[in-house]
Amino acid sequence: MFGIFFASGFAALAYQIYFAKKLALVFGSQSSATYTVLAIYMAGMAIGAAIGAGVAKRTRFPVRMYAMAELAIALYCLCTPYIFSFAHDIYLMIAVGYRPDSGSLVIYQVLLGALVLLFPTILMGLTFPLLVRAVADSKSCMASISWFYSANTFGAASGALLSGYLIIPALGMNGTLWLSSAIDIMVALLAFLLVSETKTVDNLPAQEQGKTDLLAQGSYRFGLFVLLIVGALTMMMEVSTIHLLAVVIGNSTYAFSLMLTCFLAGLALGGKYAGKASKRSTNEQLNDALFLLTCTILCSTFLWHLSSLYFYGLAKSTVPYSFWFREFLRAIPAIIIALPPAFAIGALYPVSMTIASKGQHDGIGFPSAINTLGNIAGVLLAGFLLLPAIGGFYTSLLCGVVAFTLLLIATWKSRDKSVPALQQYGSAIAATILLIACPKQLDLNAIATGINTYFKPTYYAGWKMIDHAESADGGLTAVMAQTEQGKEFKTLTTNGKFQGNNVMEAGSEMLAQAGFGLIPMLHLNNYDNALVIGYGTGVTAMAIHESGFKSMEVVDLSRDLVNIANRHFADVNQNLATKPGVSFLYTDGRNHLSLTDKKYDLIAIQLSSIWFAGAASLYNQEFYALAKSRLAEKGVLKQWFQTAHMSKQNLRVMIASLSQSFRYVWIYNVGKQGAMIASNSPDAFPDAAKEKHLLAMADNQTMKNYLALYKNGIASISGAQVLNPEQVKQMLALSETILSNDDNLLLEYSTPKGNAMRDEEFKDNIDYLKSFARSPYVNLKQAATEPASTSR
Repeated sequence: MFGIFFASGFAALAYQIYFAKKLALVFGSQSSATYTVLAIYMAGMAIGAAIGAGVAKRTRFPVRMYAMAELAIALYCLCTPYIFSFAHDIYLMIAVGYRPDSGSLVIYQVLLGALVLLFPTILMGLTFPLLVRAVADSKSCMASISWFYSANTFGAASGALLSGYLIIPALGMNGTLWLSSAIDIMVALLAFLLVSETKTVDNLPAQEQGKTDLLAQGSYRFGLFVLLIVGALTMMMEVSTIHLLAVVIGNSTYAFSLMLTCFLAGLALGGKYAGKASKRSTNEQLNDALFLLTCTILCSTFLWHLSSLYFYGLAKSTVPYSFWFREFLRAIPAIIIALPPAFAIGALYPVSMTIASKGQHDGIGFPSAINTLGNIAGVLLAGFLLLPAIGGFYTSLLCGVVAFTLLLIATWKSRDKSVPALQQYGSAIAATILLIACPKQLDLNAIATGINTYFKPTYYAGWKMIDHAESADGGLTAVMAQTEQGKEFKTLTTNGKFQGNNVMEAGSEMLAQAGFGLIPMLHLNNYDNALVIGYGTGVTAMAIHESGFKSMEVVDLSRDLVNIANRHFADVNQNLATKPGVSFLYTDGRNHLSLTDKKYDLIAIQLSSIWFAGAASLYNQEFYALAKSRLAEKGVLKQWFQTAHMSKQNLRVMIASLSQSFRYVWIYNVGKQGAMIASNSPDAFPDAAKEKHLLAMADNQTMKNYLALYKNGIASISGAQVLNPEQVKQMLALSETILSNDDNLLLEYSTPKGNAMRDEEFKDNIDYLKSFARSPYVNLKQAATEPASTSR
């Protein structure tokens, strides 16, 4: 039975990852949509647990019912690619024309999310009460809860780790779904064939049917209250811990799998620990578990600064250029910080569940639903209110205070005059001392260094953080500043990773930031509507605006980043936010393109790193097909790509994926960074009129200081071309290239590995691209008429 529920937990976590990634493409990846989906998922589990309570009491064959539920889950999930596609079509029919950041869309997201998620999640919620009831004749209530809880969460932890690191990269999203469904079908068959159900509710001895765990003498109502609060604390701690760990260890898709694994493993180990036989009463065990929870949460507040010292130490040593070894190094602080509080929560769950169920195997359904309702409250409270208002550290500290309060209440309720005062109140006294001693603020300067990316010090490590904001969408957005020779230099960062700066010097990042806004002028015919995805410091968007667009929409997932950039980098983005015709939307770019019916003359995508979790979806086939449909007849797409820490194979994958939707693709290099220009219009080829328009920018007063940074002034832009369409076509024809799409997520899972590359492995990437520049420029409009040879 342990193995069956382990496998069930494994499959359930894989399903959850699949649901989350796919629904992010349906509803958008902004936090409002993400947390709405998660709340619906948990609501389904709560409903299922409540229904399971009644089913467990009435059925004579709980294991058979469990097997039927698992089989139904597997069959439904096999159909989810079609169900989600249908839901996406319905959502687009309803939502097209709405602002993508409109609160009205949440209503539709809730309704459609419920439509596709409630059926499988209700069935998932059913399984726990049924299996606990099935072993009523052989285990105490607490032992049963602990046994199945730890089995399921061990399976979930394994699913998080293996799905994130091995299964999805190897099999893709649909392959992972099929594997999970196959596991669930196997679980159902084993439950049908191998589990004996000779003892049923009808033929159990009378004394077993009425048996109540002798230890479960605590308060039923207080047990329910603890379950509700601990359910909320669980998600609040998960949200706040993962939020801060993204700053400490990075925010690639692998990092999030690692964080989730650590948290789930802690829950599983805690549940296993709670299941050990104890002669103590449940009240005493409850007090011990609450004391452990309070201490682990408060002790974790000491560890954030130590984690920064850990990475500083690694930066001063020579870390091997191995992706797997570096992931192991990232795992160490994740385990130390995330696992202990999760262990305490896992240890508390079976105890409080036993009290709330009155020690009866068929009484856990309603308490389980109450716990899940607490989960829903916790994720919504932390994601929408606490993170933006007080930040991740104070959210964790608040959790510690709440746990401490629960400990005081539990200690008071269980007081006994016959027991020495020190023995009764010693835990509360110790927790009080720890609460007083723990740090009350976090030095964000210390943790937002960006060292975790390359295990090397960033140039702004040690600078002063002069402004910051925290949110679920933006992570930790910060401005690092340093005054040198009377001038204040500023750098904008997200979770410690570079976004842009205000350095106006030759050879600085400003060449790329301004240049990527000017390159499209060599290909544009019309300057009516522009869409800029990704704001950064706003310099690229400013350059695009100065090129002459009447209307420009800027889309960024993080409102924090836009606000901070406009406060601190207005000198380099020329107060773009105040310019006529400029508007801002706060969502992900792909969601905006799905919902808008507008046609654009230019779509410019300017991200900071392709390896950020979710960012690579803007380099997939499906995104390019969507962008193509939103371009005007002579429209042009411009997209940044990194050349550093990027394998040559991934360069080919990006260019090939783009070329599948666009006939004409150009490659440029400005400031040691890359840009792809794409169009399906022959009129997008550079010509004398476009060159003249670009050269006229030399007289633009706003742009003069930027153009002075280039060796040859504005002429440097037209000379930045690396490959023209025919040369791109020939490069891709040399070998078959697998495309990146929403199923294989090739770039999302391969680009983070580039952060462990040696410099010599990527420093010649531009020369590699230039090596294909052999074809003459003549007759390219006729020559480059078909997509390059690629493989799906």
